Amino acid sequence: MPNRALLCFLFAACSTTVGGNAPDSGGAALDCTTYCTRTMTNCTGSANAQYSGMDTCMASCTHFPVGTAADQSGNTLGCRIYHAGNAATDPNTHCIHAGPSGGTACGNPADGFCSLVVAECPTQYPSATGCATLAAGYAATPLYSAAVTSGNNLSCRIYHATAASTDPTTHCPHTGSDGGGVCVD
Repeated sequence: MPNRALLCFLFAACSTTVGGNAPDSGGAALDCTTYCTRTMTNCTGSANAQYSGMDTCMASCTHFPVGTAADQSGNTLGCRIYHAGNAATDPNTHCIHAGPSGGTACGNPADGFCSLVVAECPTQYPSATGCATLAAGYAATPLYSAAVTSGNNLSCRIYHATAASTDPTTHCPHTGSDGGGVCVD
């Protein structure tokens, strides 16, 4: 089965054109290309980067519920696109909302984590319910950014869940409850 993120990227087959998505007035596509272009452009540096690279963003994006272009909250791609656009003028506020954790605006971090890890790492997380239970027990600090790659916390596990979207063999073990030797104290 071809990689859905790659197909979406190459053929724009997963897009729905929508209007009124701040901050631009020309409309935006509700798709991974729009999302990742905005996020990778507007959210940079160790405090605001949300993905290690465009390929990781594109592959992770396919697991977020699409939602609508009007979404400004909730665990949806629409919400993340909205905040990724607003990050152009206020990255310190909006990048975490645009990223995989949702930053409590686009869902809570456990929602974003479980959207990714249940799809990419079924050995560690065979169900959304089980994932939510385990994720609730992980330390909520530090806040997520792509710079948090170690430590016994949810942010480390979110980073490795995004990385698992392109390399599950290496990164899925780090998302589990034992941290796979990386997401531990």
